[in-house]
Amino acid sequence: MKPGEYSLDIHYSKVRLSATLHYVNLKSLVILSHGFTGSKVEGGRSFVSTARALAKAKISALRFDFMGSGDSSGEFYDMSPESEIRDLKNVIQWAQKKGFKKIGLLGQSFGGGVTICTAAQTKVGALKTIVTWSSVPSFKFWRPTPDEALDPKKENPMLKVGPSFYTDRPKVDVPEAYLSLTLPKLQIQGDQDIPGFREEFSKYFPKAQGVKKHIVIPTADHVFTHWPHRKQVISKTVQWFSKYLNE
Repeated sequence: MKPGEYSLDIHYSKVRLSATLHYVNLKSLVILSHGFTGSKVEGGRSFVSTARALAKAKISALRFDFMGSGDSSGEFYDMSPESEIRDLKNVIQWAQKKGFKKIGLLGQSFGGGVTICTAAQTKVGALKTIVTWSSVPSFKFWRPTPDEALDPKKENPMLKVGPSFYTDRPKVDVPEAYLSLTLPKLQIQGDQDIPGFREEFSKYFPKAQGVKKHIVIPTADHVFTHWPHRKQVISKTVQWFSKYLNE
């Protein structure tokens, strides 16, 4: 395969995940997991910019849509934390089968929590490092109770979660999963993140094992809306992956 950007589908069971591969070589790959109601493009095309920046740093990148999001199969109404963990596990398996030697994960917001839980459930050594942006600090903390009831047969289920969102959650939540990880990990968020996100994450971060770093960007919001903040986040992310995937 020649270097370039390729649209592809990743299939497992009855699920089809739409993805874009920014291919450089098989030496290293970063898999990008988007946030709640997001997509493989993400707001302000932040995932596109990040994937291209990684490619310039000689690191391949794969951004994909979770089941029920973006161009992937299924309905958002049927997604759950566990369904997204299952999606990411299968994307990792796809990358391994393709021959990528060093794999890292990047997750934003809800995708950050999914990334952490997935990494904790993945065989030690299969992943080299993870980076999270404004990660959900725990699934118990965020959206703990069901939304107002919705009948998907009568109303548009797009961007509305169903019952499984609250019942199909990992047995080991984000904090415990994070503390179990020994691989290098970086968390980036703004001091204007969603109320409670930074505070809750900061409670268990000091207890985390191995190489770790928590960067808090002054005046930045949850999704780094302003370009100077976003540019800084992308730069620090690429530097981190270059250190742990290109060495």
